Amino acid sequence: MRIKRALPGLLLATLVCTIPAFASGRSVMEPVVVFSNVILKLERQAPADAEGQAFLADLIEKEYGTREDELKWAMTHNVGWGGMAALAYIQATTGKTFADMVQEGARKDFWAYAENAGLSCEKMAYSLDDFLKHAERERDTRIFDKLRAVRRVHPMPDLGTGFGLYQEALDFRHIDIPQPVKIHDVPGDVAKGGQ
Repeated sequence: MRIKRALPGLLLATLVCTIPAFASGRSVMEPVVVFSNVILKLERQAPADAEGQAFLADLIEKEYGTREDELKWAMTHNVGWGGMAALAYIQATTGKTFADMVQEGARKDFWAYAENAGLSCEKMAYSLDDFLKHAERERDTRIFDKLRAVRRVHPMPDLGTGFGLYQEALDFRHIDIPQPVKIHDVPGDVAKGGQ
């Protein structure tokens, strides 16, 4: 009997707790998992070509307001692209340089460093997740633009409604003219009554 009374309350509490997660359009994953996945994906998908690296550096500059000399410092000190994005986010909120943050141990554990600096780690995780999605969209756009430049695809003319009429005419051409099914080869006139 208690279960029947408690069940609607439990369902309502579950619904109230999950609506904000669905409304935000974000996954219900833990921010720590989101953060570590973003860092790993940025490290793994790091562009090998100079053009791709320049593109990603430009994107970090635009997104977080990072100066070019900071990014050059990070490249010379072998900081990966995931680490650079995390450092750029922390720098945008605290104002510290990359060198100061690395010296204070930010590279060992970005999450703990951000917590100690008083940052909202959830906001950092979701900001970096948005950055990763934006970088992937831009990368894919660049790839497709290169493919389009290599292969010239000529657009088909717009046939509009006339195409439907043309197709219909073709279909009717394949329909045979009605022919009699049975032909009698009897000489003379055939009349009713058998004569």
